[in-house]
Amino acid sequence: MLKKIISTITLMFIFTFFVEAKYVRFAVNMQYSGMLNSNDAYMTSTFQSAIGMGGDLTHGYLQLTQSAADTNIYYATYNIPAFQMYEYQFELGIAGYSIENIPVESQSLLNGYRWLYIDSLSNDTLNLPAVYYGGNNSETEIMYRFKVNMSNETVSADGVHIAGNFQNNDPASTIMYSFGNNIYEYMAYLTPATQVDYKFYNGNTAVTSEIVPLTCAQSGNRIIANVDSAQILPTVCFSSCINCTPLITANISYIKTINLAPNPMSVNTTLSFNDNAKSHSVSIIDMQGRTVKQFNNIQINSIQINKEMLAASCYFLQIINEQNERSTLKLIIE
Repeated sequence: MLKKIISTITLMFIFTFFVEAKYVRFAVNMQYSGMLNSNDAYMTSTFQSAIGMGGDLTHGYLQLTQSAADTNIYYATYNIPAFQMYEYQFELGIAGYSIENIPVESQSLLNGYRWLYIDSLSNDTLNLPAVYYGGNNSETEIMYRFKVNMSNETVSADGVHIAGNFQNNDPASTIMYSFGNNIYEYMAYLTPATQVDYKFYNGNTAVTSEIVPLTCAQSGNRIIANVDSAQILPTVCFSSCINCTPLITANISYIKTINLAPNPMSVNTTLSFNDNAKSHSVSIIDMQGRTVKQFNNIQINSIQINKEMLAASCYFLQIINEQNERSTLKLIIE
């Protein structure tokens, strides 16, 4: 009986571990590393103790295997506990006689190592690019580091995501990570000499998309006109062209005094103002950032919005009163 209980507990532990873990394939291109022996490629990481491979960042435990297809490439795959950020670096020799000098563009904000955030959105293996030893890029891709400031937002429990044409425009697959400063980051490896279109999402569905202002948008998206060199992109505020500072208290209070119901709507909905302002203006903006309907100088405390010619989709209502206080609400039309 005791043996059966122990076996059951063991199986439960294994099941829990693998549900909350993800296979990650690390790879490095040693072409310019000066490595002398094919068995000298190693890495260290802050996940070592979690997988029973020595203490964190200790040498000699995580040996890399030479690729048969490209002898410059060395790799290893590990099953790592998910929903955590890890730091790591590549090095030479079992005792780390040579440690790579990691460029600032690829450094963690904690200790200066390489880093990645592991999630379990899928159960396949995450294949990281074979970056050059001591470099940002791989042989065929260039690293760009995206940063969005969420200080003015209530961050979704589903996390902050990025989606663009570099990952099939899927808002559910690419989560971003914050080092604790409300700025969320992601490092993407992009094809040189291409244009990249992208958006940030406060969540993991299409309706959680930001509205990119027309002054920095192309067809409603942010763009990198030409992928050319590894870089950290300027930090921008969610739904803004520039970085941001936290909203003032008056604005936060004002946002809480607006009501929209029903939402989602199928025929009509009512937008109510409870801020005691004498007049309001309302713009309805589609997912491409275009103003599709506008109401100016509203001097009553509510308006009815009818579906009319609006297609079933997600829209954003931008509201401003005569005191220049602003608010943005989402409206879903079924």
